[in-house]
Amino acid sequence: MKARALLWWLGISGTLSLAAGTDPRIVHESLPGFHGITFPTDPRMPAASPAALRKFAALRYGLFLHWGPVSLTGYELGWARGDKVPAAEYDRLYGRFNPVKFDADAWVRLAKAAGMKYIVLTAKHMDGFCLWDTHQTDYNIMRSPFHRDIVRELADACRRGGLPFGVYYCIADWHHPMFPYSAPYLGVKDTPVKPTTDLEGYTQYMLAQLSELMTGYGPMLCVWFDSMAGAHWPEQGQRLVPFLRALQPDVLVNNRAAVPGDYLTPEERIGRFRNDAVWESCMMIGTQWSWKPDDHLKSRAKLIKALVYCAGGDGNLLLDVGPRADGTFEPRQVDRLREIGAWLETNGESIYDTRGGPYKPSTYLASTRRGSSVYLHVLRWDADRLVLPALGRRVRSARVLGWGKATVEQTSGSLAVMVPPGDRQTPDTVVCLDLDGSAEDLPVVSLPPEVSVTASVTREPAAKYSAAFVQDSDPETEWSAPEGQGRASLELTFNRLRTIKGIKFEESTRPIRIRAYSVDWWDGHAWQHLLTHDHIEMWLAGDEFPPVKTQKLRVNILQMEPTATCSEIIVEDVE
Repeated sequence: MKARALLWWLGISGTLSLAAGTDPRIVHESLPGFHGITFPTDPRMPAASPAALRKFAALRYGLFLHWGPVSLTGYELGWARGDKVPAAEYDRLYGRFNPVKFDADAWVRLAKAAGMKYIVLTAKHMDGFCLWDTHQTDYNIMRSPFHRDIVRELADACRRGGLPFGVYYCIADWHHPMFPYSAPYLGVKDTPVKPTTDLEGYTQYMLAQLSELMTGYGPMLCVWFDSMAGAHWPEQGQRLVPFLRALQPDVLVNNRAAVPGDYLTPEERIGRFRNDAVWESCMMIGTQWSWKPDDHLKSRAKLIKALVYCAGGDGNLLLDVGPRADGTFEPRQVDRLREIGAWLETNGESIYDTRGGPYKPSTYLASTRRGSSVYLHVLRWDADRLVLPALGRRVRSARVLGWGKATVEQTSGSLAVMVPPGDRQTPDTVVCLDLDGSAEDLPVVSLPPEVSVTASVTREPAAKYSAAFVQDSDPETEWSAPEGQGRASLELTFNRLRTIKGIKFEESTRPIRIRAYSVDWWDGHAWQHLLTHDHIEMWLAGDEFPPVKTQKLRVNILQMEPTATCSEIIVEDVE
C-alpha cells in the first residue's frame, strides 16, 4: 500500500480519481469543477517566479490567523485534540461553532491599520476541520451552525482591500480515517496507526482539496504547509508543489512539505541574516497560536524589535493573532496591533520594500536599505556615539524618522552616528543615511560577536558540530555531543553584562534526544543554579525566571538518548 502511494506521482497522469473503498462521509463521489484536471507527469518542483518572490519579500509584514471551533475552548488549535479535550468531544465542537460577529472586511481593515501587507488563514489545521465549502469532507464550516464559507469571504475581502491572501494547509490530519495517526506523534514513541490507513487515498484527498482552493478562491499568494507528516513520507509532500504550480504558476510554497520550498519558515524565532534565500519568521502575539483567554501578549517593544530584526535580516514577519469564537478579536490584541501600525506610519519606509543590511543584525542594531538610503535601527545606545565600520560611500545627510536630529562623522575606516538623548526613541531610533551612491550594492558587514560559546565535548568532525552553531540563528546547523556521551555542558559568555529573564532551547532531531537539563548563571565569583528540568518530553520549551544580571550562562545536559544535539539557544533579555 505504501509503495503504491509513493510511486503514484512518479510518471502517472490522469484525471482526479478516488481511492477504492473511500468512506463516502469523507470524500464525495462527485467533485464539481474538477473533471478533466490532469496531473503533471514531471515530479520535479518547478522554480518559483522571481517576480513573485520579490513581491513577497517586499511585503515584509503579514497577519497569520489560527482559528476554528477550538476557539470555543480557548485551547490550542489541533494540539488540544486528545489532550486538553477528548478527541470525540473535540470533533463535535463544530456543532456549536457559530461566529456570528465574523466580518471579513473588518479583519482586513484591522490588518491594514496594523501596517500588515498580507494575510494567511488556517484553511485546515491538523485537526482536519476545514474553513471552506469543501466537497471532500462533511467536516467543514458549511456543516456548522454558521454555514458560511470563511475562506471565500476572507479571500474576497482581501481582494477588495488590496491585500494578498494565502492559506495554511496542514499535511497531517488526525481526524481523517486514511491518515495514519489520530493523536500527536511528534517525538512520541509507539503511536498507534489507524487500521484504515491509506496514504494513497489520503494523498488524493489532499490534492482534491488543494485543487478546490487553487481553482475556486482566486489568486493565492502562498500555500503555507505545515508538515510533520512530510518527515515520515517525503514523497507525499514532494507531489504537492508541482501540482499547485500547475494550477497557479505564481503561488509560493513554504519549506514544510518535505521539499526545499520557495521560502524558509523559522518559528517563534528570528531567522538569521540571509540575502541568498527568501524567509519568513512566524511568531505568536501571545503564547498560543489560537485564542487563549487572559494570554500574556508580547509587548509593543518586543513586537517592533521582531519586525525590525526580520527586515534587518532580509526576511518577513508573519504575526499570528487568534480570533475569538464569535469572530472578533480581543481588544487587547487590537490595541497591540494598532500600536505597531502607528509605529509603522512613521517608520514604515525603513521596513517595506527594503533589503536587509548592510550591517548584519546585533543586539543593539539592525539595518535596512533601499535605493541610496541606509536605515540604522538603533535598539540600544551604549555610549553617546554609535561607532560602526565604514560603509564605503559618503553620507550626504542624516535624519531621524519622525523627529529628532542626527549627525555623523566619517573616516576611512569608521562611521560615527550621534543622536541627542532627548531625540532617541523607544524601542528603536531609526536614522536614515542618504548616501552619494547606491546602498543596495554595498557589501554585507558583520559586527563584532557579542557572545562566544564553548562545549565540554563535541562530536567529530568538530567543524560540522561546533558549539558556535547554537548562537548563529540558523536552524539548519547544530552542535552535537559524541555518541555514548552521558553528560555535556555548553557555556555562553557575553561581551557585556546582560539582565536575562528567559532562555529557550531548540533541538532539530526527532524523536527528542535531550531528556533532562539544568541552567546555571555566573554571579561574578561562582556559578549559581538557575533551573532544572527532569524527564522533559520536548526540547522546544522556554523557561522564564526572575531576572539575573550576568555575563555567563551554562547549560548542563543531564540525560541524553543516545546523544545530545542543539540547534539554537535563545537568551531573552529584560526589555
